[in-house]
Order: sequence, then C-alpha cells, then structure tokens
Amino acid sequence: MPQQLSGDRVLLSTTEATEKSGLSRVHIQRLLRNGQVDGVKLGHDWLVFEDSLLAYLTHPHKTGPKGPRKKSASDAPTGTMTRDTESGSDNSTVG
Repeated sequence: MPQQLSGDRVLLSTTEATEKSGLSRVHIQRLLRNGQVDGVKLGHDWLVFEDSLLAYLTHPHKTGPKGPRKKSASDAPTGTMTRDTESGSDNSTVG
C-alpha cells in the first residue's frame, strides 16, 4: 500500500515498484543504490519515491545484454597463416 509523506511524494515498497514498473526487485535496488531513482532505506528495506520511478521509466534505456565484444586486429590468435608480401608466398607461423 503506497504511503504518502508530507507534500505530494508517495513512497512505494520495492514489491509495489516492481509491479508498477515491470523491473525486477534487484534492478530497482541497484537503481536506488546508484542514485538513479530516489528513495529511502529503512533497515534492509527500500522505499521508492513514485515520482522518481515514473521519471526514470519515461526516459529511454538500452535493453538486454551487451553481447560479445568484437575482436580487434591485436586480439588475433598467434599461430595463424601470414602472407609474406615481398615474396608472395604463404608462411605458416608457429606461436
């Protein structure tokens, strides 16, 4: 059940915030710890300011995992075939 403080700010429990936002409890707690969403920590429990959560949700965010890192030329494994440009022959290198 949302609690209203003095003024217009409403506090939600993390359970209520997850239901309202669709985000996981762990993600909401991470947002609170990082200061991306305003809230109050009471003992082990977080309370989220509803207006702050709604403001966070209105901004676009990247979704999903970042994916594999692209390999650069310096990441190439050793022991690959190289081409000797002067003689035009293929040389096999052993690394």
